[in-house]
Amino acid sequence: MIGAPGIVLVSGWTTGPGAWNGVLAACPPLPVAHLDWWTALADPAAAFAEAAARANALAGMPAAAPVIAVGWSLGGQIAARAAIDAPEAVSDLLLVSTPARLLADETGLGADPISLRAMRQGLRRDAKAIVEGFWAEALAGDRTGFDFPAESDAILAKLDAKTLDTGLAALAETDLRRQLPRIRAATLVIQGDDDRIVGAHAAQTFAAAVPGATVLAVADGSHALPLTHPRMIAEILTALVGAHTGAPCR
Repeated sequence: MIGAPGIVLVSGWTTGPGAWNGVLAACPPLPVAHLDWWTALADPAAAFAEAAARANALAGMPAAAPVIAVGWSLGGQIAARAAIDAPEAVSDLLLVSTPARLLADETGLGADPISLRAMRQGLRRDAKAIVEGFWAEALAGDRTGFDFPAESDAILAKLDAKTLDTGLAALAETDLRRQLPRIRAATLVIQGDDDRIVGAHAAQTFAAAVPGATVLAVADGSHALPLTHPRMIAEILTALVGAHTGAPCR
């Protein structure tokens, strides 16, 4: 698409690029580069810059041109971190089911740290069971009837327990709240109101702290919106691209 900016997609814990298949299938052809969360956690700045350069190459743009960063959950934290650390590198930030801090804070809102610790310990004994339990909870609020077992092979990345634990450790340690005001990218947070993983309050943290940020609340939406509501996210993403190109994207 002529004039479209590069787009970097970062998926959530346990998933790989296939998590975005439904979204991309509902979009026109776009200059997209995938950034795996486990790669990004090893060296966030370098990994994001490399993914942005790949996306910009597809868009016919300079390697360092600002991109649209799209992240889901853990991937959203990585995308937000990029917008905090390199504001010039991100023009737009589209976050899906993303907590600035996952663990419960002084207000009591957030995930139970004891439960997360148990998940990490359980990975050593039976990683498959832990992943299955996570997805049961992630889709618990879904009303669309998404058939996760039928799609899981395409969605889930083939990761060992150590790598999965690295992702959980990052979720346990990350707290972006004080840094959110540094984000200058146009920011939209999409949040299901029945998200059993991060809670519906997560989006309001971004809205309160990021200048100009807006929230789209999804009625009866679970944590797994890229899977259950791909067309909605595709429409939002193509509208963002259209705002850059000055033409509707079809």
